[in-house]
Amino acid sequence: MNAIDYAKKVSDLFAVPKTAMRVKTLIEDETTDAASIAALVQTDPGLAAHILRIANSAIYRFPRKIEQLQRAVQVIGTSAVYDYALVFGISNAFSNEQSEFVDLDKFWEQSVSCALLAKHFGSLNGIRDADRLFVSGLLHNIGELVVLKVNPNLAKDCGRFDSRLLPRDCQQDIMGFTFAEISAALSQHWMLPDSIVSTIAMQHHDDSAADILEVQIMQLAYDLSVINTFGHHYSVQTHLPEFLFKSLNLSEEDIEEALDMTNYQVEQIIHLFNPDVFKVA
Repeated sequence: MNAIDYAKKVSDLFAVPKTAMRVKTLIEDETTDAASIAALVQTDPGLAAHILRIANSAIYRFPRKIEQLQRAVQVIGTSAVYDYALVFGISNAFSNEQSEFVDLDKFWEQSVSCALLAKHFGSLNGIRDADRLFVSGLLHNIGELVVLKVNPNLAKDCGRFDSRLLPRDCQQDIMGFTFAEISAALSQHWMLPDSIVSTIAMQHHDDSAADILEVQIMQLAYDLSVINTFGHHYSVQTHLPEFLFKSLNLSEEDIEEALDMTNYQVEQIIHLFNPDVFKVA
């Protein structure tokens, strides 16, 4: 099986929630406003509560508590409602999943870390829609859950990396491709924007900086999220190539500040996406 085969195999298990598909249809209609999308989301109480929690989280740092769903849609943006609806569906799909084969807490910690770092570096570089980088980071490693569904033992084998073997190299050795390729294939199946799909697909660097700014940011965010999540194996000093941050005119101090910020915010935000939360939501 290749990456596309994996994505196709779980398309039913990871089917886009009906509410999300209806949201996408509304978004594609230029006459649709936040009120119309809010009215639709309101028909799914779980998703409505999720959108409100996100709008009130440290992701957006809105100065006042948001209690109206329409206002929440306005704050996070109409297109982001579809993106977060996808992640909400995935979180629920794994709410009862055993962690026998994959450490799901680590999975979500890495995903949220990558999302926060990507958005942070995007904002520093003046990217107007840095929230899209947050979504790219959040979905960058969804391929791991795909493999977990299809072949749990293979997913477990892919988790046997250490300080001498990077996660992506472990995946390549075992499967012949990486989780990133599956993540990109599934994102394309979900009809996410090409900018998100391509950024996810190219998250792994070679030996030089990427030509596209968003990809440079994603590659840096990915490496740092791995270092942040698996600090017992990796460190900035030994595992982060300098070109990843110097190409963005960032210093080692900038990287340390970004990691400090991320560590603080991860604790506030991870409960929004960690499957365990949805058991009692």
